[in-house]
Amino acid sequence: MSTKLPSLIFLASFSMVTAFPAVAQNLYKYRNHEGVTVISSVMPSDLVNQGYTVLDKNGRIAEIVPPSMTSAQKVQLDHLEKQREKQARQDEMDKELLVLYGSADEILAVMNRKLGELDLKLKELGNLQVITENNIQVKQRQIEKAGDKAPDYLQEELDNLNAQSLDYEKRAKGLKEEQTLLKEQHTASAARFKKLNRNISLESIPAVSRDQVEGQWRIREDVAIDWNLDPSGSFDSFYQELGSYATEKNFGTWQLTNNQIILMIDKKENKDSLGGQTSRRVAEERRIQIINTTESELQILMDGKEVSLNRS
Repeated sequence: MSTKLPSLIFLASFSMVTAFPAVAQNLYKYRNHEGVTVISSVMPSDLVNQGYTVLDKNGRIAEIVPPSMTSAQKVQLDHLEKQREKQARQDEMDKELLVLYGSADEILAVMNRKLGELDLKLKELGNLQVITENNIQVKQRQIEKAGDKAPDYLQEELDNLNAQSLDYEKRAKGLKEEQTLLKEQHTASAARFKKLNRNISLESIPAVSRDQVEGQWRIREDVAIDWNLDPSGSFDSFYQELGSYATEKNFGTWQLTNNQIILMIDKKENKDSLGGQTSRRVAEERRIQIINTTESELQILMDGKEVSLNRS
């Protein structure tokens, strides 16, 4: 029997093993129970949750596995995320508040104006309700007088009047709820505005006299603003965003109280970007806080931002 066959099988097996190099194994870097950093080819299963680093054959970081969070940590992280989202929303609301208004008094003035508009609507609804109730009584008397001979259309008219009366009541209730919400929102906004501007110490601002702010002032930055505060008490102003054709002109009277310029606007003229012009009578009041004034510069707080106007 030939002995060459086993030798050939052995040689073939050896050549197959040596033809393929051993696959390089990753290493794991972690801390053991004693807190000592360990690098090993085996990652203990009881330490996986504390996190570890996978190294390639050259010792470079191939992957970082973070520690697993406990239930308490997950709850805390979720709470922090919600707090961040809440703060982001508050920051956006604060930014909008400071852009829209120049002072807390202005916010309350807007509130009172809107409440007045709602009062007028309530009064109109009240008048319509009185008229409707009178018509209901007339229609009821007509039906009672006709008795069994009352035509169907009288009852239909009565039903329509009753439905109309209920609609007026519903609308009046909605307007009253709107008033309540309006008061809550604007009162809270005024308080928030004061808090946002608490770093501006208005008490430390020297008293400003009327003759210091009289005259013509202007600014040419992101917007073009021209003011003419006439010594007689009248004023006119011009406003235009630079790069836009739209403009706004205001006319009225002005006064100075507690370092605030109070503009009482009774007329507005607007021109849109297409050249269309409108002119209307209004009744608006705007309070603008003075921060500082010199012979050539007037620093004010307008739309929540400090603005410097130069005497022209």
